[in-house]
Amino acid sequence: MKKKRNILILFLLLQLPFTVIGAERLDKRFQILPLPQKMELLKGQGVAGNDLSYIIVQGKGEIPVLGTLLNSLPRKETQGKGVVLSLSEQEKNLPEQGIPESDEGYVLEVTPKGVTIQSHGQAGLFYGCQTLEQLMEDSRDHRIPIPCLRITDYPEISYRAVHFDTKHHLDRIEYYYRTIDKLARYKVNAVIWELEDKLRYTRRPEVGAPNAISKQEMQAICRYAKERNIEIDPLVQGLGHASFILKHHWELRENPHSDWEFCPSDPRTYELQFELYRDAMEAMPYSKYLHVGGDEITAIGIDERCKATGKTAFELQMIWLKKVCDFAAEHGKTPIFWDDMPLKYADLWWLLHRPLTDDEIRKNWNTSRLDEAIKMFPKNCIYMRWHYEDPTVLSHRMLLEWYHKNGLNVMGATAAATGETPFMPRNNSRAQYINDFCQLVARNQLKGILATAWDDVSAHWETVMRGFIAQGEYSWHPGGRTVDEFINAHAHREFGLSGRQMEFLSEMEKAAFFFDGALVVEGARNPGWGVSETFQLMELPDPKKPGDWIRNYQGRLDTVHIESARYEKICKGVKVAEQGALRNRYTLDIYKQTNELFHYPVKLLEVLETYDSTKDEDERLLILDKIKTVCSSFAAMRSEFENVYSQTRFMEAPEGYIADQNHHDHLSALTNNSDWIFLYEIPMVRKVEKWLKEQEDN
Repeated sequence: MKKKRNILILFLLLQLPFTVIGAERLDKRFQILPLPQKMELLKGQGVAGNDLSYIIVQGKGEIPVLGTLLNSLPRKETQGKGVVLSLSEQEKNLPEQGIPESDEGYVLEVTPKGVTIQSHGQAGLFYGCQTLEQLMEDSRDHRIPIPCLRITDYPEISYRAVHFDTKHHLDRIEYYYRTIDKLARYKVNAVIWELEDKLRYTRRPEVGAPNAISKQEMQAICRYAKERNIEIDPLVQGLGHASFILKHHWELRENPHSDWEFCPSDPRTYELQFELYRDAMEAMPYSKYLHVGGDEITAIGIDERCKATGKTAFELQMIWLKKVCDFAAEHGKTPIFWDDMPLKYADLWWLLHRPLTDDEIRKNWNTSRLDEAIKMFPKNCIYMRWHYEDPTVLSHRMLLEWYHKNGLNVMGATAAATGETPFMPRNNSRAQYINDFCQLVARNQLKGILATAWDDVSAHWETVMRGFIAQGEYSWHPGGRTVDEFINAHAHREFGLSGRQMEFLSEMEKAAFFFDGALVVEGARNPGWGVSETFQLMELPDPKKPGDWIRNYQGRLDTVHIESARYEKICKGVKVAEQGALRNRYTLDIYKQTNELFHYPVKLLEVLETYDSTKDEDERLLILDKIKTVCSSFAAMRSEFENVYSQTRFMEAPEGYIADQNHHDHLSALTNNSDWIFLYEIPMVRKVEKWLKEQEDN
């Protein structure tokens, strides 16, 4: 009854005409992210952030982990204006002020006398202090008082997670701590950490990479996160995506020629899988969930062990799922399972991922195979409904209705970064997709929302961070801001800049598309289309046929001119941001070096075009020197790029690392060093250098 009452209260509150203060009422120099549910201006002159002289707790409760500004205040009452925190009993005044019975909700009030923060729980005090920290930061940055106001705030989605995928790289330990601080600042409260071989498993030590994180260090990270209201849950891939295990255990492969799938009919599969689960759960002792993977299976039921069971491939998949779900439940964890394989079995997958009209979707929508198989779906499992593009398509909404009708627990999974966009996410950091899915999750009362960040192309987390912050924004208050408003708020909060001063970022997203294939006529470094080390580079100019090369590649060269101008625009934008930024300069360094990487093919093609358009032999000799200079500049560009990236991440796999077969051919798994970043640039420079030598010899 209590749960139903809470849902009813939340539903009624969502119908209230909350007045969110607009720019015309609240000074634009104050931007809280995520946007609170309700803000009301009060009478009074306000309080300057640096006028606050202490922070205390009245009654029960403790002072939570604080940001830099609040943490500098004494923790005893003194003369002057202070910050007073208090926990309220649930039957008292917070529900009347618009706060559901949520431990994460809070009421923050600024008056001429100081600041008060009330909450039902410690998490709410933590989030109220995070909001106050932002107000104090703005007060300090712009030398203006915090206005007298009342903020009534709470999350609309209880589980707000981001994805740490470390399958192909590791960052320095201190960077994980810094990232947790940032996520907590934006009210993200969970991380699903995809471990693969980056945990030092003690029961199966052969599985962990030589540089894997120890269980003790992972426990310390999880404790640090818990103190900041972030729960870290393990994802240990099972059944499929098992290359990190099966490269050591050939005897458990379903297909002896592939390290992708376990055989689900061999008891030793479960012995090994469960020991890895135990290690992961011990390393992450505060976790509620165990993500068991289970997606993208390609070859189940083909070996003799499976054939002997007489079961279909789908039955074998669901038998595996029941066993791992029961294991998780026995160990006090709720299992999470990617949901794509049942949908492929039911021939519904294509309806979710093709551009179809609503009539076409309705005509082809048929859940009969799912309805027949419903008894095989474990009820103690959460089905993670992943959709990384527009989640509002009719087929996706119909699928959510099917889940609801059949009483299955569902969590949403959007994406802050996918494997299909090398080096940085595109489309405003995918903020609109994140926004839309969060609204679906809130509307359908799903179990939570995850923003994935796949390591297939190993984008630096600083390029993904705006998407992670969008997850904080929209999972707390779905639909509260438009994407444009979020972009402005992000620039303000992260850098102390205006949205206009960060416009170069949208230009970089456009530049990334050309960079992907600028130097090849055949091949792809986009894992969505199948990365391989086999590709065909562009031809080089024939000195005996000036102009032919330009005619052959005219369309591409037209784009080169556009990208060259874009590069200059980005350079100016980055410089303005560097000069004006108040914080997070490392993020700008990453953007700056990524821009130089994107520009290198443009620079090379420009000078080759100049050579091919010149018929005068003396001028050609001079241009050959310029081409040589551009080639030699590659080493310097790469060195500076890696110098900046390596401030937080390790750029090479450790000595003795065994690579996966990995039939997906992930870009970042192609080499054990950083050569994969320059997949086309390294061979193109070599090709041009060889061509230059031929010109000199002739």
